[in-house]
Amino acid sequence: MTRYCITIILTLLTLTSVNGQSNKAWCDCPKTQYVGIKADTTFHFSKGKTIVLCGYKNPESKPTTFSEFILAVCGQDTIIDFWGAVLTCRLRVNKDTLLVDQLQNLPTGKDFKFQETIWTTEKIYFKRQKLVRKLVVNRQIRKYRQEEIQSVLKTYETAKSGLDDNKMVIANKLFIATISGNKKARQYFKEFKNKFGSLDGAFAEEYSDLTAMLELWDRRE
Repeated sequence: MTRYCITIILTLLTLTSVNGQSNKAWCDCPKTQYVGIKADTTFHFSKGKTIVLCGYKNPESKPTTFSEFILAVCGQDTIIDFWGAVLTCRLRVNKDTLLVDQLQNLPTGKDFKFQETIWTTEKIYFKRQKLVRKLVVNRQIRKYRQEEIQSVLKTYETAKSGLDDNKMVIANKLFIATISGNKKARQYFKEFKNKFGSLDGAFAEEYSDLTAMLELWDRRE
């Protein structure tokens, strides 16, 4: 093969590579009040669509999680949405769908150990070039066995008055016992706000979050 032929082949291969990459858009985020515009992560979809993430990566998390971030479609001046600093999310792409898993620290481990648990997953994808968003609750969260539920109920019934961190642990356990299907746990969870004294500050906020989560759980898609 002559040097001239080799040159032509290499040129064609280079052009093919460049054209293949040109189908993938690269961009930064629109300017917002939330975070900077520099894209941290880029998600590519079929038919040339691209979504970028701008925000804060939690450096010690494995797999990687994000908090206080925005998502935006390349080529658009508006963002998809903003996820606040109190949220911890893990993002992944599966079958041309961006999955945003919201993680919640819940007592779902062995011996009621708290662990990061997927609470909701938002599915973001394109249908006929239009962005679609669908939020679903993770109904595969580990449920308590009957003996675990009875232990939680007894802990609540025998707990002394006064609010502290241990009481909020009970509230979280009651939440899991409730979504496990126990009616008495649901009753106790509703009574919790008055059981140990008036909720305020961080305790009130945590209980409010759990109540909102239960309301979301009770909805049926």
